[in-house]
Amino acid sequence: MKRFVLMIALVLALLMLMPTFIACDKGSDTPETTEGAPSSEPEETEAPAANGIKLTEGGKALFTIIRPDECTTSVYNLAKDLGADLKKITGMEFKQDTDFFGWNTVRDPEKYEILVGHTNYDETAEILGDIKYYDYAIAIRGHKIIIAAYTEASLKKALTYFRNNMIPLIAQDADGDFALAFEDQIYRNKYNVESLKLDGNPIEKYVVVYGKDTPAGATLAQSIVDVIASATGIYLPIVNDKEAETEFEILAGKTNRAVSSNLDDLANLSYKVSLQSGKLVIDCHSAETGDAAVRKLYASKMSGGGNIELTSGDLCEGTLLIESVMPMTAGSDLRIITYNVLTEKWGGTETSARAEYFGAFLDVYKPDIVGVQEVCDKWRKYMPERIGNYKLIGTTRKDGGQSYSAIVYDSSKYEVLAQGVETYSYHASAECRNMSWAIFMDTAKGVKFAFISTHWDFGEEAEKQQMRKVQAEEMSKKIADLKAEYNCPVIITGDFNCNTNSDSYQYFMSMNGMVNALTSSEHYYNAKGTTSIDLIMITNGDGVFKGYRKLIDNGIAQISDHPANLADIDLIP
Repeated sequence: MKRFVLMIALVLALLMLMPTFIACDKGSDTPETTEGAPSSEPEETEAPAANGIKLTEGGKALFTIIRPDECTTSVYNLAKDLGADLKKITGMEFKQDTDFFGWNTVRDPEKYEILVGHTNYDETAEILGDIKYYDYAIAIRGHKIIIAAYTEASLKKALTYFRNNMIPLIAQDADGDFALAFEDQIYRNKYNVESLKLDGNPIEKYVVVYGKDTPAGATLAQSIVDVIASATGIYLPIVNDKEAETEFEILAGKTNRAVSSNLDDLANLSYKVSLQSGKLVIDCHSAETGDAAVRKLYASKMSGGGNIELTSGDLCEGTLLIESVMPMTAGSDLRIITYNVLTEKWGGTETSARAEYFGAFLDVYKPDIVGVQEVCDKWRKYMPERIGNYKLIGTTRKDGGQSYSAIVYDSSKYEVLAQGVETYSYHASAECRNMSWAIFMDTAKGVKFAFISTHWDFGEEAEKQQMRKVQAEEMSKKIADLKAEYNCPVIITGDFNCNTNSDSYQYFMSMNGMVNALTSSEHYYNAKGTTSIDLIMITNGDGVFKGYRKLIDNGIAQISDHPANLADIDLIP
């Protein structure tokens, strides 16, 4: 009799577990299903359906929950929450692991595993191959339960659906073992672009190619993949340019392919998109400009939706710049900028991209000299290729270490007569606490001046204030020495880590009588009456500050959390 009851229960469970997912609008938390699909209420059944899968046996969990090895905190927490829900139903602990794959890794298809997200398992790849970008799928393949999606947002929806509608279906048999039965579930999103062809070739044939030796090339390629996938649902593979060239390629920035091998004529922060003999070419210098390029392509060519066909030729171009020029203040003949660019640590923007922003910053404001601070090795690697005629001074200290205070100058206008790096005798770190200096000659006018870029110690504790006192004394001596030896104006710039109201600043000014652009300019574009730790000064009587401006627009925030400070000077040689 008991066997008969169990058989009836199996038949009823099978009838209830036949959902068929249909296309639904983006943003829905759960798929639309036909009548009879699983609800959020637990099923009352004495035994799992015949096509179910055992979750536990002999009082132990059979499954391990697998997440991607380098997943985000969000995905990690989703996997943990799933394990907690399973434990709540079964009372048993489901182990957690990652999809890490080493030289000796051998995958066992018979092992019981729940694959969560975009894992590197073949079973996940199979399921992802059947869905699009915003879709998700929940499936059983042998001893694997696959919960797969390309995006975190879709994965969250998948796990929400699984936890709300499938976990309640877990049933316990007469032996106390738990099992789950369901049919494959697929959520299908609607996409704006129904089809996309490039010179008659379906987008599905394409791969995105990035330069293996190009900084942030892989990041740029991923941006292109994401935008195309958002529009079409098609998630394209990514390869680097060391792979053999194929007929159908989307070229991300500089690669070794003939049609994208030379971007030297493309201005900083500019981009251009073209279709050349079936290849989609994204000309740009960084992931940020590449992302803007492909978004512009979508807005200009694909936003109308439907069936899109692009043909050979230029498709779109643009720039991330807001301002393109800032004329020098009337009556001035020299433009100086001070800027702390914050090593490689600022925000989420990679240093290679920040170097492009810095190059564009030079293109727009056209300073004669820039005193820069915290120019680390990555800046030295990426800056030179983005700054055109400008050159960098200040690379090695006497102790052999790299100098973080440096000078960028317009080599088309100035000759360097002398240069050096002086490390302060009292400091918390030799890396930053130094002076890079140079003597410049204006080759057209025959006028020379001295220039210093520096960075003092930070902190209000007594020891740090004493460090700044020593640094103020040693910098004042250096100013006097340069003035005496070269008989010329001395301009200083730097991150002084103390504002104009501080004791350290007042002590420094008492020794040398320097004139501060922040407090002594004839015209202020902004920032009048403000304080700052980033300063530009000149020896008294050697020049007049005609204009002053804090540079806070035009993408500057992508470089550093310090505003650049600009001063236009009427130099009196």
